[in-house]
Amino acid sequence: MKDYTLEQKQQLRNRIVAMQEESGLSLNKFAVEHLGFRSGSKFIHVSKNWDKPNLVGIDTWKAIEKYLSKNQDYKGVPTANLKKVWETCERAYTLKKPMAIVGEGGYGKTFALEKLKVHNERNRRFKVVYFDASMVKTNKQFIAGLMHALDCHKPGTMAAQLLVMREFVTKKDILIAIDEVSSLESHNITIIKDVMTAFKDLVGIVFAGTPYFINNLNRGAIRDRHLFSETRDRLFMLPEQLNKPTEDEALAIFKANGITSNEELDIVMGRIEAAKSHSWLAKRTFRGIKDCIDMIKMSTIPSINYDNLQL
Repeated sequence: MKDYTLEQKQQLRNRIVAMQEESGLSLNKFAVEHLGFRSGSKFIHVSKNWDKPNLVGIDTWKAIEKYLSKNQDYKGVPTANLKKVWETCERAYTLKKPMAIVGEGGYGKTFALEKLKVHNERNRRFKVVYFDASMVKTNKQFIAGLMHALDCHKPGTMAAQLLVMREFVTKKDILIAIDEVSSLESHNITIIKDVMTAFKDLVGIVFAGTPYFINNLNRGAIRDRHLFSETRDRLFMLPEQLNKPTEDEALAIFKANGITSNEELDIVMGRIEAAKSHSWLAKRTFRGIKDCIDMIKMSTIPSINYDNLQL
């Protein structure tokens, strides 16, 4: 397992504490909501006792390094999709309504929601409660996961848990963002009707997912399947549709991430016919753009010297 030098620990500590202070969150809240720690005790040791032996484990340093890499290595720009996501969230929050965002994988839904959460924390605005439903397979798991995201989990029946959540969100200045809702397959999607009913007029909700989310609701409604029409009708307005990134957006992101030489830009932008399979045109999504950025970074990694290598 990788160990860390004292200098590396100090660098990680300084960077993560700076992010925590900028967020406006307490040590405990930042540790739980951003780093996934069960409590703030680990983060307190990172902040105050980072240089003392055996107080901060290697797994904690690895978690911090992973978080920093994810949040600082890639720089986004205010794309049309990000603006759509943020504006939808603002409407849902202001009107206290459930709204939907639909886009193919790699269109920037998760990135936009996570950046809104950070932006609001930094500017002391309303709190964005983010729930990733990608691993959810059952309605029970969905409700339990949402309760954990809200930090109000209690065991019990789903009906009782919905009442607990309703009481919890009352008078809370929050927006609930439920990502990857398309993981709820077939009839399971109708559980969001109960969530929308429980939170009616109390808090805004944004559901984000792939087109399967809405297509599933529409197919069920057309076939008059139980609760599908009722679920779809509770969504406020039509879903906001996200689009593929444009060439201008791809160029802006590449430049924001330090790819500025004509040679590198010609490759990643697909201007060289023989290299198009290595450009963002091979995967016209924001994920494809990030893959190109990682490819350029990978090309700068020093090669291994195999001379006189003994195996």
